[in-house]
Order: sequence, then C-alpha cells, then structure tokens
Amino acid sequence: MKRPLLAAVVLWALTASTQDPPPAAIAQPKTLVVTGYGGRWSEVMKKALVEPFEKKYDARVDIVTGITTEWVAKLMAAGPDNPPFDVVMGNEPPFPIPRERGFFDKRNVAAAPNIKNVYEKALIGDTSLAIFWARIGLAYRTDMGLKRPASWKDFWDSSYDGKRGIYVIGNTLGINFLFMADKIFGKDSFDVDAGIAAIKRLNAKMVDFTGTMEKHLESKEVSIAVLHDGSTYDLAKRGIPVDWVAPSEGVPILDQVIQVTRGSKNKDLAWKLIDMYLSPEVQTAFATELFFSPTNKTVKLPPDVAKKLIQGPTDVERLVLFDWNQVARQRPQWTERWNKELR
Repeated sequence: MKRPLLAAVVLWALTASTQDPPPAAIAQPKTLVVTGYGGRWSEVMKKALVEPFEKKYDARVDIVTGITTEWVAKLMAAGPDNPPFDVVMGNEPPFPIPRERGFFDKRNVAAAPNIKNVYEKALIGDTSLAIFWARIGLAYRTDMGLKRPASWKDFWDSSYDGKRGIYVIGNTLGINFLFMADKIFGKDSFDVDAGIAAIKRLNAKMVDFTGTMEKHLESKEVSIAVLHDGSTYDLAKRGIPVDWVAPSEGVPILDQVIQVTRGSKNKDLAWKLIDMYLSPEVQTAFATELFFSPTNKTVKLPPDVAKKLIQGPTDVERLVLFDWNQVARQRPQWTERWNKELR
C-alpha cells in the first residue's frame, strides 16, 4: 500500500520542479532610496534621470523629498551602518559633520567614470562632489524703476528701502549672504558682529525658503532680493520681469552635493546613479530646464543657456567657497546671535 503513495510523491516532486517558481522566488528589481527636492526639481529629476536609469539598470528609484537639514538629521539618527538613503544629495553646509563621522562611501571613479570630468573645485573631501552649481547674487524686478545694482554694497542703497528680501540664517542663501556682509562691513567673512549689524540696518523682509522669495518677487511684495541665478532665470522664463546680477565683490555658490552612504547595500548601483547625474544628457537637462550650472566641464550647452550660467574655468575661479567645516562648528552660536538680533 505504501508504494503507490511513494510513487505519487515522487511524481509530484518531478512535476513541481518543471513549473515556474512561485512569485516570491522571482528576482525583484533593486531599489535605490535617494534624496531630492520637490516641485520643478522633482519633475526634471524623474524625466531626465530616474526613468532612464530605471530602464537601463532594471532598478527602482524612490525619491525622498525634503530639505538637506531634514535628511542629515535622519541620517545621523539612523547611524552609519543602517542609513535611510543610498544616495544623499543636498546643499553642502550640513554635510561636514556626517562626512567627518564616516557616514559616506569613498568616491568610486570605477563605477562613476564621469567623476573624472568634473571641475577640481567640485570635489569635496574623498567622498563627495558637487553635481550642479548656482550662483548667489541679487535678483530685481525690471518693471519697478529700480536702479540696477552692481555690487553687494549697493543692496544697502536707500533707494531700495522697503523693497528688499533676504533669508533666515538657517537657509543656505541666508548664511552665504551673512558672510558677504561680514566681509564688506567687517574685517573678514566670519566677522559676524559686523555682518549682523549691517543686515539689521536693511530692515528687509525675511523668509525661510527660496520658493517663498520667488513668490514675493512675483507678487511685488519685494522688488530686489538675494536669490540664485537659476531661480531668477526660471522666473523670467515664466514671464516675470526679473533680471539677475553677479555682485562685483564675488558670488557664493548654492551647490548641490552628492554622496553614497557607507552603509548602503547597493553601493555599485548608487554610484552608477551618480554617474548618470554627471552625464552630459542629465547635466544639460538641469541646465536648460532649471538653469543649474553643470560641474561636468565637458558639457556643451545651447548658446542661449550657456550665456546665463557658469562658463569655463575663469567663471569657476570666481566662485566664492567657504570652509563649511569651520562653519559647522560655529554655526550654533552664530544662529543664537542672529535670532537674538533679527527675529
């Protein structure tokens, strides 16, 4: 009686082995978790980068939108061995502390060969690099009868009283503007006492985010403001009568810095994403759509776009970079002083 039962079991096993594996056994596409901004950035990122990347590498890319300080806080809370992201992209100021504490992977040129084509000034430590730059300067409405500014010091001209817009110190544009005020009215870029005193005299409208400043320029709540070139030209493209000035004392940069987390389980794929970010196609898309300057020096932009952005080594040398490692250590006390004087 046992033999028929044994034969049936053997027959079932042989049959099962020739059938398709159950769904759980089918290989699933790898998923990369990456940071990115919302709004227009997210739109361009999905079309120019994410969709081609997913198709090429049979992978899935999850974008976590937000701001750099939020992402760094989540990264630090999770620890270097269990990061919530595979790729972290954002503004440089909050990154020195996690970089110093070993949260990021060493740059992998083998997996991301386009790194060899970026400007030397775009390389940060041995882990990170800037994928795009924007220049921080002055935007103004051209339909309000304003005198075109030529320098940062011109921003204090009395003809702009009641018309100015600036940022809180927690905003990257805000702290860069403080450093320029420090240098112009004090002894160096970190003479915060002199800078805060000068900014206090402006009696300017103060906002938290670039998008808010764009809305204020659009609605004429402010007529002249600290703003980066990309946002200004994007406003102009949408029909708002604005222009942008690179102040004569120098232009700090709003850089978009990227790195792979040390604890990522998909490091090779993560570096391939960065390589695609640096490709001429993606760099051109962000330049033409959002007016962010490429850091890949081999990119050739259409002439009408190129004339608005950073062009070549001479422009790159004019960019003002601050020591964000030093800033990270002193920023809390500067913020306390700022809030006491200006909030």
